[in-house]
Amino acid sequence: MKRILLIMSVMLPILLSAQSNTPKKNKMSVEIMRPINLHQNDFERNLAHHNKEFHSGANAVDIYEVVTGDHMGEYNFVFRNPMSWAGIESTFNDAGKPGHAADWDMNIASHLSAPASLYLYEISEDSYMPPSPQGMQTELMGIYLIELVPGMEEDFFSGAKKISEMYKKSNSDNYYLLQTGVMGKGSQVVIVFPLAKGWESFEPNPNDDWSKMFKAAFPKEDFKAWSKKFNSTQKSFESMVVRHRKDLSSDM
Repeated sequence: MKRILLIMSVMLPILLSAQSNTPKKNKMSVEIMRPINLHQNDFERNLAHHNKEFHSGANAVDIYEVVTGDHMGEYNFVFRNPMSWAGIESTFNDAGKPGHAADWDMNIASHLSAPASLYLYEISEDSYMPPSPQGMQTELMGIYLIELVPGMEEDFFSGAKKISEMYKKSNSDNYYLLQTGVMGKGSQVVIVFPLAKGWESFEPNPNDDWSKMFKAAFPKEDFKAWSKKFNSTQKSFESMVVRHRKDLSSDM
């Protein structure tokens, strides 16, 4: 936590100065934690206590446990409410207060195999969201981590805009949150999507055929040509499933 607070104390004044006169609450803060082998029970117990003690209201957090893929065993510490840069600054000021920081360092950081890694994301307007926020709150959620080819960011987001448009025109219920990295290495995009039917959500559904959806939305355009160009914007792709740990999160 000390390392993260030091980084943020340097970066936040720069980021705040770049904020517009009407700041948007579209920033997400995520910390990645991996407990030491055999420390998981102590880590979870202390994390639940920490969140109950220090994370409520505007500072509420949700904890997600990674249950598939190379990152299995990690925990995502996610601030529940999107924030402006000023909101990000406020949460890190709170985290730096003596009692808060000491509890984290003594009872949580001591059970981690490495210091927690901080990632900040901005929610893209090309997200395809449900009418109610509850539509994104499922026990299991899927995550795609995509590294973009340098210089092809604009082409990727042009393709992403078409995806959101064809989903809207087909009244799809496959909602997703598209986020872009605003700090860190490379051009990373994160897509988070609810698994409303649990693992069954991965079963093939003919209504989700992109070629048919694309043709219905853009009858004069070539789906294969669009798909080839869109895929060429992606340098690497990784997927995982996470489980929402209500028992470790702030109260709803």
